[in-house]
Amino acid sequence: MIWVRIRQVFSILVFLLFALLFLLPERFIHSGLHGLVAFQFVPALIRTLSEPEALFAAGVVFVLLITLCFGRVYCSFLCPLGTLQDILSRLSARMGARRTYRYRPPRNILRYGLLAITAISASAGAMTLIAALDPFSLTGRLFKHLVHPPLAWVYNTATGLLKPFDIYRHPLDTAFVPLSVAVFTGLFLAGVAYLAARHGRLYCNTLCPVGAFLGLLGRLSLFRLRLNPSGCRECARCEDVCKAGCLDARSASIDESRCVRCFNCLQACSKNTIRFRPVRRPGAGPDWSPSRRALIASLAAALTTGTAAISFSLRQPLAAATTPKTLPVTPPGSTGFAAFTHLCTACSLCISVCPTKVLTPSFMDYGPAGFLQPKMNYEKSFCDFECTLCGRVCPTGAIGNLAPEDKKLTKIGEAKLLDDLCVVYVDHNNCGACGEVCPTGAIRFVEKETILYPEVDAKFCIGCGACELVCPTRPRSIVVDALAVHTRAEKNISPPTPKRPGGLPDEGFPF
Repeated sequence: MIWVRIRQVFSILVFLLFALLFLLPERFIHSGLHGLVAFQFVPALIRTLSEPEALFAAGVVFVLLITLCFGRVYCSFLCPLGTLQDILSRLSARMGARRTYRYRPPRNILRYGLLAITAISASAGAMTLIAALDPFSLTGRLFKHLVHPPLAWVYNTATGLLKPFDIYRHPLDTAFVPLSVAVFTGLFLAGVAYLAARHGRLYCNTLCPVGAFLGLLGRLSLFRLRLNPSGCRECARCEDVCKAGCLDARSASIDESRCVRCFNCLQACSKNTIRFRPVRRPGAGPDWSPSRRALIASLAAALTTGTAAISFSLRQPLAAATTPKTLPVTPPGSTGFAAFTHLCTACSLCISVCPTKVLTPSFMDYGPAGFLQPKMNYEKSFCDFECTLCGRVCPTGAIGNLAPEDKKLTKIGEAKLLDDLCVVYVDHNNCGACGEVCPTGAIRFVEKETILYPEVDAKFCIGCGACELVCPTRPRSIVVDALAVHTRAEKNISPPTPKRPGGLPDEGFPF
């Protein structure tokens, strides 16, 4: 069947392109591959609502139009998590696992309830459910947190074996992934894999907010699948291959809100009693009976109050975390803590392209409202003074695309020198490591009896974390405190260069 082949080829192509987007080294991002994200519904919708832009608005309009015309084709053609579920389902079948592809009654209270809670909480600034359930963000984390580390290890091991033959390749670096994040992502993958292996697209029709929303639009689609009862032999082959569980062979009906347009039923039917065609006949419209409308309306009304309370409780960490010591440092271009947490869906695309791997996933560092969102981890690396890649690829606008000149003056944090830990102040020995790596000249040195004592000039500091990374003391004697709202640093016209007495290197200098 031509429709099935088209779906398989197109969905696999999209899936592979997204895999390359998250797994290839950051230097390949310049190919513009990240433009594909504009057609992922949740990030495109958030970007359009928060910062209207032609490309992302076009992506939202495109998804809505194809859904109104053809039903939930997005779920089978463009959604990477949908394709992943199909792959897992096919692999499980090859391994002899039992599948229960049978008609299942719709779980409307669950799927529409989750949709309502997700939408209302996200509009209130709590992105917890979006981060956990959005198919694009979930797939991105699966690629970056679970697939990329072992892939990089295999690649680096293989390139190491080639060195005796004078064949050298640039190693693949991986971002640090906390154990809590890896465990959560792994458990979620296991859950999705189990549902896909046993029940096909059950996740898409029960938990996925995108599937629930597009399912509502799918009831209005122009092209629909229709089963002709007069020509049906009741062999139920179509029901056996319906991975959405929406086809009831006994009643010769198809639930349009759950059909993901895989077209397997067309291929399975030997009598061609199932057709995919435009529906214009009177009475063939969607089933919007008064009882169904009343159910959805009452459900939304009942959930509003409860969701508002949930959103308020989730946002409490945002109000409580007001001191710099309790705030994670957010990337340059995010404008600050609240703006970042209210827009980020934790897709990890910024982590994928960060050349220094200073961006790492967090678990609960931002509180429940900022679940799994990335942070600047100066224990592991620093923010490259010349780099603006994270802002270029962020699909939701949580990280703005700064010009290089603006990024170099964007103050995301402020370095703080701890005199009681610094080797210069404690042991009265020259060090100078922090000053040598500071790109803005914010760290100056005051000479006292042939010893150069570092001091931080806050007006020039942008909080890049280079000083914290190279500090030789443990715990580090210079740390970067986050700013709740990013500001602009002053430009240092003539950054000072640290000099050591006598023009010779200090024997105690650690680098």
